[in-house]
Amino acid sequence: MKKLIFVLLIIISISITSNIVLAEVKFGSWDKWDEELPPAENKYWYWALPGNEPRTLNLKGFGDSGSDVVLLFSEVYFYGTKDGKIKASVIFYTSSNVVDAKDWDIPNADLALVAFPPKKRKMTIRAYKMEGKVFKFFEEWEIPFKNRQVVVPKDVKFRQLFKEWLEKQVSLERPLPDSEELTDSTLPELTIWKKKYFQISDGTKLIWK
Repeated sequence: MKKLIFVLLIIISISITSNIVLAEVKFGSWDKWDEELPPAENKYWYWALPGNEPRTLNLKGFGDSGSDVVLLFSEVYFYGTKDGKIKASVIFYTSSNVVDAKDWDIPNADLALVAFPPKKRKMTIRAYKMEGKVFKFFEEWEIPFKNRQVVVPKDVKFRQLFKEWLEKQVSLERPLPDSEELTDSTLPELTIWKKKYFQISDGTKLIWK
């Protein structure tokens, strides 16, 4: 009898925990953050920077026959309210072998990170990867809500996934000399201003040589 009560308590505890997690992933007009990203046609996507184009990182000479490889880092917001006062910061990763920067759209990207508004000085970060033309949820973690905070800790699976993605973009003829260093320098950091506004953005503006 005691064992039965103990098992029931465990089941109830798991059920309560699951409900809390599901409640936390709801944000704005989209309630499937624990499954996938909103589609590209959702009206609450907005560019985070003037110009409405991705940032670019040029890996000079790392393509086939010594050509350049250009990576696109697209920084956008997903508005949680119509006026945009509450929003999540999102960054998409794309190879320009797929599309030019001026023609970029969400379905062109391979990976994505989302930073949700902080609660109790903590931010939830969620990672997504493209599967069958839909960005599927991959992993979740928390970071301190602190200016210049590293967004992707070394112990999360997304870091290795991102490193492998970088390595796949370059030619087999000239692999990256230090993919770990490039991973560290290109993954985003958190920027905070006026104590409440925030954005995650790529960690480098350098041309890789």
